[in-house]
Amino acid sequence: MKKFFKFIGILFLIVIVAGIGGGYYFLKTFDLNKYKSYAEDLVYKQTGRKLAINGEAYLGISLIPTVIVNDVELANASWAQHEQMLTVKRLELKFALLPLLHKEIVIDNVMLVQPEVYLEKSSDGLVNWDFSKPETIAASDKMLEGVMVVAQNTLVASDAAPALVSTDKTEPAAMAISGFAARNVSIQNGIVEYNDQTSGKIQVLQINSFDFSADGMDAPLTASFDVVYDNQAIQGQTTFGSINQFLAGNEPFPVRADVSALGVTAAVNGQVEHIMDNAAYNLDVNVYNPAGNMNAPEVTFIARIIGNLQNVKADISTLNVANNLVTGVVSADISSPKPFVNVQLNSDKFDLTSLTPAQPLAWNLPEFNLIGSAQASQLVPDTLVPYAVLNTVNADVVINVKELIIDSDMTANNVAVTAKLNNGVLAVKPLKLDFGGGDVEADLTVNSATQKIVLKLSSQNILLQNMHKGFQVVGTTDFGIKSGGQTQIWADLTTQGATYRELVNSLNGQLVTIVDKSVLQAGSLKFMTGNIITQVLSLINLNVNKNPEIDLQCAVVRTDFAKGKASFPQGIAVQSDQLTLVSDGTINLINDNVDFTITPSMSLKDANVLQALSSFIKVGGTLQNPKIELDEKQALQTLVGVATTGPAFLGSQLVLDTNSSPCWKALQSTPLANRFPAPGKVSSVANDVVDGTKNTVKDTGKALEKSVRGIRDGVKDLLKSF
Repeated sequence: MKKFFKFIGILFLIVIVAGIGGGYYFLKTFDLNKYKSYAEDLVYKQTGRKLAINGEAYLGISLIPTVIVNDVELANASWAQHEQMLTVKRLELKFALLPLLHKEIVIDNVMLVQPEVYLEKSSDGLVNWDFSKPETIAASDKMLEGVMVVAQNTLVASDAAPALVSTDKTEPAAMAISGFAARNVSIQNGIVEYNDQTSGKIQVLQINSFDFSADGMDAPLTASFDVVYDNQAIQGQTTFGSINQFLAGNEPFPVRADVSALGVTAAVNGQVEHIMDNAAYNLDVNVYNPAGNMNAPEVTFIARIIGNLQNVKADISTLNVANNLVTGVVSADISSPKPFVNVQLNSDKFDLTSLTPAQPLAWNLPEFNLIGSAQASQLVPDTLVPYAVLNTVNADVVINVKELIIDSDMTANNVAVTAKLNNGVLAVKPLKLDFGGGDVEADLTVNSATQKIVLKLSSQNILLQNMHKGFQVVGTTDFGIKSGGQTQIWADLTTQGATYRELVNSLNGQLVTIVDKSVLQAGSLKFMTGNIITQVLSLINLNVNKNPEIDLQCAVVRTDFAKGKASFPQGIAVQSDQLTLVSDGTINLINDNVDFTITPSMSLKDANVLQALSSFIKVGGTLQNPKIELDEKQALQTLVGVATTGPAFLGSQLVLDTNSSPCWKALQSTPLANRFPAPGKVSSVANDVVDGTKNTVKDTGKALEKSVRGIRDGVKDLLKSF
């Protein structure tokens, strides 16, 4: 008996070895290349394009039945630039073994190695993925279809017909594709290129790896990918519902994705309903951008997005921009070619200084240079203003910020922005905010069709010491406002142009700032330390020991804009009991050239001739490299006046040149011309003194040239000592 079982065992082993050997011999000797022509002919009849299998085709030798085809090409349309529409270096098809034993065809895995797909659109609108066939080929298709029907009926009638995978839940459409849908699809080192000849743009998607899997018709669809698009790496993983859920249409279709692109990570989790009809989605979105990526601050965006093919709404629970929290709702009607967007955003506190590294504000100007000259530079770029953006959507926008931190010493409260964008016209009306304890209101209009921009601004009840902490009195040696400080700001500006440089060249209008009667504490203005303004003030050399307080009557900065220049027609005026200062000049906004005269005058009890001479200042050069020097004409006039009439000339000149009301004079030809009372008549004695001095200077100008040079040299030495 033992010998019998041993014999049976040996016989069974021989059968297995023979079977394996026979299978190996079959796979080894089976020539799949004989059937390449059939595949090529079939593709040609169906698409009108030539399929070429240039490499070997064979069955892989393994426990899993595998078909391997090398070097496959599909011809492109005759008008296309690329000769081939599709090339594949290697194609592998692996079939599930157990279904084959039950006469079922299930593709277990498809692998594409180095596929290249070239999609093209011609200048007249043709696309190369349109496989319309010539009439001769279409006629032969009818004969082929007849043969295929007969063959299919024969297979169905026989036991050899492969059965399609199906379950009770499987939809009819799913039954049609179940036998040919691969459970796993893998792509390695592929390229997809889209060439739009109508626009001349070429877009390239490089596929480093792509893996897709679905274990069955009711199993989730999963995919992972590592691609490069527009030189930007994109990686991610996705999980979707099953094929049956997708085909059912009305059932919720789960969606989950984790994607990293452009340095940004995004997570999406939710579901889509009625995916085959009017798709509606409900998604939780979480997007994170690390600090510094794309030169942007750290941003976290968390929202629930609900919508369909006509409308979308985002309930923003968190928009954290560099630790500034914003919430709100953004909705859009996307049913029309130009979407309509409604934005409502709110923030309790937003710190602008957290967005970018601290930048110097307008008063942080560079130090001046006593020697040498500065070359102007082109500050304003001649690049196009992106007006086209205003025509992409229509919108209503409302933004409210309770506290807006401009810098460490400047804060605005209750900022409210109401804006409408309609057919390329942006109207911000109004922009309101509480600033310096008062109110500021502005209107801004940007018209993309006319390329015109209009800004109007006004304020009331602002206190200068509340506007910036640097104006508040802290120590006994600090500059600050002890009382008063009432400030008014007014602007009316218009400009037009296609580029930023054109906008500056055509800028017209006025900007006026007024400070009313105040008591100032003389001292160091810390937040303006080291710039040209404080250095000019130091040159004036106001004796703060004798004048710890300055009784300010008024101060005005009036700027007129025209033809690319900011002009100050005696528009910088400061009047106090101890000091009167008038400045006249221009700043070229295009190339930053500066040309200013600064004429300060002090009361006789606080000034002497040497101080008066050192106070006539001219500022030239550029904003980036300003240059300061003596205003020789004014100094010469003062020197001759003092020499011929005595020190009383200083007081007479003050009365005449300032008309006793420099603030009133600075505001003429502005809507605020009557803000201060007009000056009284100038004393005839003072007029005679100054006129006589001017005549003396004119008559003796040449003779005093050496004296003027001496004055200049002396004042330079004096400036250096200061």
